[in-house]
Amino acid sequence: MKNYVLIIIIILNSHFGFSQSSPDAEYWITYEYIPKKGMIAKFEQAIAEKTKLYNNTQEMSVFTAKMTSGANAENGLYERIMPRKSIDWFLIDNSAQNKFWRDNVEKYIQKGEGPYIWGRVKELSLNFEKPEAQRYMRSLTRVMKNGNQDHFWRYLERYKQVLAKVRPEIRWAVFYLDSGGNANTVRIITTYNDMRLPQGASEGESIQEAYNEMFGNGSWKNDFQLYNESLLEWSRGQYNASFMPGLSTQ
Repeated sequence: MKNYVLIIIIILNSHFGFSQSSPDAEYWITYEYIPKKGMIAKFEQAIAEKTKLYNNTQEMSVFTAKMTSGANAENGLYERIMPRKSIDWFLIDNSAQNKFWRDNVEKYIQKGEGPYIWGRVKELSLNFEKPEAQRYMRSLTRVMKNGNQDHFWRYLERYKQVLAKVRPEIRWAVFYLDSGGNANTVRIITTYNDMRLPQGASEGESIQEAYNEMFGNGSWKNDFQLYNESLLEWSRGQYNASFMPGLSTQ
């Protein structure tokens, strides 16, 4: 078991050697926007037009989600997500669509953030390999403390194996922040269609039961405690969002 854990740690630590020069990384770029008061309809119309004109191919695909919880949700907080980009995407000339954005969209924005560039940890993803439209998203943000982060990654690796057993249909992915903020930031995303089953159908066994069965009695409580201790206390952000097909690549 010790050798197994060591191998997992080595694999996961290799992800933090990624940068925008890595030919194998899969990047996801995100932006956040709050429209000006009274301008939501015009903002959405401009986003829809921009998406139709410039984001109508898989290479240039983008998806828009609207937050349904949180301090800014009532006034409208939107996230634009550009998925599955390779290193070549950063070399594309986007001057035409950037100009369209400045001329037609920016005037309706009260506040914007980004880009944030995320790398997907493929070894910690389930059913996330192919694009598939979903209705909802749940996002968890975690920031690790400096120093030993082995417990954090060990828990996620084991948790992923447990999910694969008891929630085999879940769409679940882990991302590390490559650029745009604290490099210890990790984002865990679940997308789903049925609000009553955000993790997909259950195989009948609980997460804790399966975890202890797979990794030893009491392992879930111990590993989860060590996972929590590896995080900054304030870094437990989580929110829900609904995808907006009319503002996304079809």
